[in-house]
Amino acid sequence: MYKSKLHKSVIIISLILAMSVITGCSKEVPSQPEQQTQGGFVKIAPGAYDSADTAIVISKQEKQKKITFLNLKKKKNYTLNYDGITKFSDKYGSQISVGQLKEGEVVDVQFLKDEKLLTSVTVSSNVWTMNDVSKFELDLDAGIIKVMNEDYTLDETTVVFSNGEKAEFVDITYEDSLQIKGIDRKIYSITIETGHGYLRLENEDYFVGGWIEVGQKIIHKIEENMLITVPEGTYDVYVSHTGIEGTKKAVIKRNQETLLDVGDLKKEDLTKYGNLIITVEPSQASVYIDGQQVDISRIIKATYGLHQIMAKAEGYDTVIQYIRVNENSANIAITLDEEKDRSVSVSQNSVTTEKNDTKSDSTASSEKKDSVSGNTIIGDEASKVKEEKTTTTDTVSGSNISSNGSTTGYKVTVEAPKGAEVYVDGSYVGIIPISFSKKAGNHEVTIRKSGHLTRTYTIDVDKENKDISYSFSDLTPLE
Repeated sequence: MYKSKLHKSVIIISLILAMSVITGCSKEVPSQPEQQTQGGFVKIAPGAYDSADTAIVISKQEKQKKITFLNLKKKKNYTLNYDGITKFSDKYGSQISVGQLKEGEVVDVQFLKDEKLLTSVTVSSNVWTMNDVSKFELDLDAGIIKVMNEDYTLDETTVVFSNGEKAEFVDITYEDSLQIKGIDRKIYSITIETGHGYLRLENEDYFVGGWIEVGQKIIHKIEENMLITVPEGTYDVYVSHTGIEGTKKAVIKRNQETLLDVGDLKKEDLTKYGNLIITVEPSQASVYIDGQQVDISRIIKATYGLHQIMAKAEGYDTVIQYIRVNENSANIAITLDEEKDRSVSVSQNSVTTEKNDTKSDSTASSEKKDSVSGNTIIGDEASKVKEEKTTTTDTVSGSNISSNGSTTGYKVTVEAPKGAEVYVDGSYVGIIPISFSKKAGNHEVTIRKSGHLTRTYTIDVDKENKDISYSFSDLTPLE
C-alpha cells in the first residue's frame, strides 16, 4: 500500500514538473511575424518585423528601391529593400514619401532581417535639427563643433553630406551654411545646405594692389592669380584702385570656379579724389590708410574706391574699418575701446558723403573676411577676432601668411597632391610640393588642378616652433 501511494505521488510530481517545463518553454519562444499564405507564396503582413534599431540614412537608390543606413550602435552600414507596404513617417507619425526622407536623417527602422526588407522607417522623435548654421567653430582634433557658444561632440558615426552625397569634414569651410542633426549633445549628421565656390578675376592687371568686395561679405586685397572662396549665390562684385572703380555681377556655383572679367572697368578718366577728415579717440592713437600711417591733424586726400583704415593705441583694441570713398569729402569718427582681451575689432563701412557724414559702425555684418588674420569671421562674432592682438602695420594682402603671427624661420609644407596649385586664404603660393612661412591660426588651403574638382581645406596651424607638413587627397577628375 505504501508503495502504491508512493508510486501515485511520483506520477503526480512528474506530471507537475512536465507541465512546468512545457509552460516555461512557451515563454521563451519569440513571437513570429504574422504571415499570410496566398497562391502558394508567403505574403508578409503589413507592420511585421523581427529587427529594429536607430540609424542614419546614408543613401537612397530609389530606382532599385534600396536604402543604405548606418547602424549607430554597431557603426556599420547595411542596405535594405523597401516595397509598397513599407511605411515612411515623420517624427510626428504623419506619413511621408520616400522622396521626403533626406540623407542624414536619423530614423528608427523596423525590418525583416532574413528578407532584408524594410517594414517601417520613422524619423526619430529624439532628434533635434538646427538649420542655416553659419556661426560655428569646428575642432576635429577635440571632436567638437561649437554652435552659439555651445559644444557638441563628433565621432566616427557623424556623417557629412553635400548635394545629397556623402562628403567629408574637410569639405566644410566657414563660408558654408549647415544643417545639423543630433540627439542630446551628440551630432549625428551635418548637411552642407549652402556650399561654396571660387571666384577668379580676369584682366585684373590694373586693379592689382586695389580692393575687391564681394556682396558686402568678403573684402580682399587684389593680387595676381588670386582665387577667393565665396559662398554659392549671386553677388555684386566691386573692385577699385587709384580712383577707378566699378561693379559687376558674379554667380558662384558650388565647387565651381567663376571667372570674372574686370578689364572693361578701367577707364581713361582723370583720377578722382575725396577729402577725409578723421577724428579718433583716444587722441594719441595712430591711424593708417592702406597700411601707410597718416597725419590726421590735416585733411587727407584719398582716391575714389575702397580703402582700409586702421587705428591703434597702447592699451586699446585695434579697430579696422573699410570705407568706400565716392564723394568729395567725408567725416570719419573712430572710437577705440579699452583693451579687455587680446582681440581686434573689425568693421565694414560704406561712406556716403553727400551730406558730409559717416556711416560708421564697430560691428561687422553677417559674414566677412578678417583681413588681419585671414580667418572667416561669422555673424555677431565679427566684432572680435579671437587671435593675437595686431602688432603689425603691414598692408593687408590675402593670407598675410608671412606677416602678423608668423613663427620666424619655420615653414608649412604641402606635399601632396603633386603638381596642383595651392592658394592660402585666396592667395596663390605655388605648385605642390611647396613651402611657405608658418603663421599660427585657422587658414583655408585651396587645392586646384586643371580638369579636376577644386577642394578647400580648413587647417589649424599650431604655434609650436617647428615645421609642419600636410598631404591632401588626390583631386577628383571632372567628368
